[in-house]
Amino acid sequence: MRLFCFLTVLSSIIFLSFNRQQHPLHKKWQLVAERMTYFNLDHTPYEEGRERLDSVKNVTVQFLPDGSFQSPEGNGSYTLSKDSIYLNLNGKKTAFKYEVNNSKLMIESYIKRPEYLIRSRLYLE
Repeated sequence: MRLFCFLTVLSSIIFLSFNRQQHPLHKKWQLVAERMTYFNLDHTPYEEGRERLDSVKNVTVQFLPDGSFQSPEGNGSYTLSKDSIYLNLNGKKTAFKYEVNNSKLMIESYIKRPEYLIRSRLYLE
């Protein structure tokens, strides 16, 4: 009986420690670049727009385990669903696709204009 109680307590501790593993998104990220690509509304290349890659300095964003984030634009909240992150900042909600790979974060969004789409990819380390 004592062994059973010990194993139960041990398995509970192990289970709780696995549940508390930190999500790879939960850290302070440094924005290093933004790539903007232009598309027609049917997602074919937009001939009048040129792809741009701009380096960015001194911009950070931090995602905290409690569902909040801190950024130069202000503090807000976020939720995750599969490969999407939903940010809520000053009452405005925005959705992004995201990917964490090798301690690098890529966040992607589309901006719709009347004649074309802009895909913005933010690269963070």
